[in-house]
Amino acid sequence: MKSARFGSLVDGWTVLLLLAVWMHVFLATFTKVEESFNVQAMHDMLEFRSDLRNYDHQTFPGVVPRTFLGAMWVSTFSAGPYYILRAFGLPKAAGLICARLILGTITVLALARLRASVALVLGTSVGQAFMLLTSLQFHLPYYASRPLPNTFALALASLAHADWVSGKRPQRAIVLMAAAVVIFRCDLLPWAGLMGMHMLLERQISIGRGLAIGALAAAGSLAVTVLVDSAFWGRWLWPEGEVLWFNTAENRSSEWGTMPPHWYFSSALPRALLGALPLAVLGVMLERRLRSKLACVLMYIAAYSLLPHKEVRFLFPVLPLFNVAAAAGLARIYHNRQKGLLWQGLWLSALALLACSAGAAVLMTAVSRCNYPGGYALANMHAAEASAAAEALRSGRNLTIHIDVAAAMTGVSRFGEHGIPWVYSKVEDMSDTDIRDMGYDYMISPKATLAGYQHIISQEGYAGMRISLSLREAWQKVLNGQLPLPVTILKEPQLHVHRQLLNHTRALS
Repeated sequence: MKSARFGSLVDGWTVLLLLAVWMHVFLATFTKVEESFNVQAMHDMLEFRSDLRNYDHQTFPGVVPRTFLGAMWVSTFSAGPYYILRAFGLPKAAGLICARLILGTITVLALARLRASVALVLGTSVGQAFMLLTSLQFHLPYYASRPLPNTFALALASLAHADWVSGKRPQRAIVLMAAAVVIFRCDLLPWAGLMGMHMLLERQISIGRGLAIGALAAAGSLAVTVLVDSAFWGRWLWPEGEVLWFNTAENRSSEWGTMPPHWYFSSALPRALLGALPLAVLGVMLERRLRSKLACVLMYIAAYSLLPHKEVRFLFPVLPLFNVAAAAGLARIYHNRQKGLLWQGLWLSALALLACSAGAAVLMTAVSRCNYPGGYALANMHAAEASAAAEALRSGRNLTIHIDVAAAMTGVSRFGEHGIPWVYSKVEDMSDTDIRDMGYDYMISPKATLAGYQHIISQEGYAGMRISLSLREAWQKVLNGQLPLPVTILKEPQLHVHRQLLNHTRALS
């Protein structure tokens, strides 16, 4: 088997997944707190380059340090398009879209490489079904362009999985997994160990050679991240090592919430895989070549379930392997769909699962667009106060704005800043009295009223869903130009923009 080159990976199925990923970039452009470090780092690399004094992490370092290598990777590819867009007068927000499109493309190409290996081993139709199933889901296309450490690890792990599935390049698989563990996600260490054990049992590599390659790859990855990240952080450090210490020795990850041991199996996987989950079960039953690999995945998730803090994104690197099994099941059903009532029934069921997956993905996408009130509030404030900004610019005066924690966590980033005359502050833990004393011209706050300020904008956010089968309500939606869907997404004001009253003394200018 010849290894597929990236140039040969782009076909209609790759384009389908790429369009799904890009669609999410434009439908939900803003980012949340989990992505803030890499988003701010990409902005700073594009705007300030080597001037580390102005980097966001100097003021807001976060709970634990993260690596700059992922942001550097994306910024390198984004720099050319970004500077062209800026030269044509587009705002910095275009840079966020550009960077996310680049990252999404990289992730899709990595998944396409996995698809190529799957096609070589299990057949072309299985590879095609893999891309189709992934495109109809929500989580992988939605997060493929989001600059999370989990997404960077997903790209590297998918390349490693491609070599693991084919069995032809175990050495490269070890190198890629070592880089993913050491640089981006230390919690993938158990998964790397399970992959290595499987390679040994399948006689893809000897224990001595596997350990030697793994040790060298880990040492090389460690040297790169320590040298690069120490330069950015201004002290000697290994970012993922500090994350590992934080989560294990200090056991502080549970401060961000805990879930019961069964949560990954009872909640995370069904939501992430949607209709692919039952197809994956069928695929493992029908395709024996996948059983040992999926057994390793299940062992990893079972071991990971012992940790109290759980999130769907922690499973991103292994989610595509479930889609491989689901694709094997779907392809088998497709080829046998005319061989009796059983297969015909399975084919109709598979079509129903695909339709349900697509519908659920559309609903989740609609909900996701409502989860960034901070980003929308800042953008709407800039638009509403454009004339005030122009006047301040003519008079040589700054307009100061304080961004509350709730806004900073739900979409505000440096890519959304407009520059002079706007001056932005994210100082935390200030009382209302402190805020008044600082005399900010504008405030973005969860509070609907602030003494000394005039309320000018209310920004809504997601507040739940309501299911209604009423024909009258459906007809009313049609009259209002809406789709008569039985699900209504509820929204409520979550953030408010306030402008300082004219008679309030400005402390900043």
